[in-house]
Amino acid sequence: MSTELPFFLAQNNAIGQAAPEDDFLHPEQNQAVTADSCSETQYFGFSVPEEKIHGLGYLWHHPNLGVLTGGIWAWQGIKRVTVASEILDIRAYMKDTPLAGDLHDYRLENSYGVRVVEPMRQHHMTFNDPQRSNHVDLHYTAVTPAVMFGDGKHFEQGMRVQGEITMRGRKIPVDGYTIRDRSWAKPRPETPMPMPPVSWMTCTFDDTLAINCNLFDHVGSNHLATGAFAVPVERALNGGWVCRNGQVSRIVSGTKRVEREPGTLLPRHIELDLRDDQGRTLRMTGTLLASAPWGTWANIAFVISLMRWECDGKVGHGDCQEALWTDYVVAHGGSR
Repeated sequence: MSTELPFFLAQNNAIGQAAPEDDFLHPEQNQAVTADSCSETQYFGFSVPEEKIHGLGYLWHHPNLGVLTGGIWAWQGIKRVTVASEILDIRAYMKDTPLAGDLHDYRLENSYGVRVVEPMRQHHMTFNDPQRSNHVDLHYTAVTPAVMFGDGKHFEQGMRVQGEITMRGRKIPVDGYTIRDRSWAKPRPETPMPMPPVSWMTCTFDDTLAINCNLFDHVGSNHLATGAFAVPVERALNGGWVCRNGQVSRIVSGTKRVEREPGTLLPRHIELDLRDDQGRTLRMTGTLLASAPWGTWANIAFVISLMRWECDGKVGHGDCQEALWTDYVVAHGGSR
């Protein structure tokens, strides 16, 4: 049994170099991981902030099991249950035969598909559900370099997203930004973890500024970060980076103050104070626009939210993806 932490809890103390081949499968590196939970993933987000619409396309491969989870998901506003989402077809336990040709141009049985037009530069996502009049046709163009974690098994990248979605018969243009990511050769253990919420917070503001950081709720974050869940601020940061005008720096310290909605624990408002390895500081504030839960497995609650972010006089929109484990939610009376 692997005791390694999943990538979103592992301290990222360096930035590596991504290569074009990292946009494709990593069978040799995956084979070195014996855990059943060994994962390789591909994530693309999108949003229409003025409509409070947020969405994502996802591929999650368990190569040691020969199983895929994947598909498309988009919703408007605040959803208390996943199946209230207007666009939803994410299926688990599919055979991984669609990946026989790697990630060049695959399509799952629910019609979700991604084509790598140019590695590390351009991608095309499509989905078609005529029964519910749901369609997705989105083009992704890189606006930042791919930022590789120091272990060489995960990268993130700022993207421009353009195209159109049809949500229950209503055509909606998409023209915005996101941060995509890829992971491989990483276990994702399902073990319950007695720890506070951890937040993956991202925003590509425009072609010149993108920010990504991963922080626990820590001592000082809010009145719930006490007792058994009191993570010291110096241990709160799991990793992060800033890209200004194409130049990437690593976030080396940060604090998070979050106002959580009673009962649901949703992040109504977030304030971040961050410092990078160049000695520069920045403040980033976020306000909740849309949110929905995704029960990836029974022992954890993932909640994915669209935030309106402000930083350095810029306004943008991006993710706050949070993981909450059973001990914390039970202790604080969560009603998810």
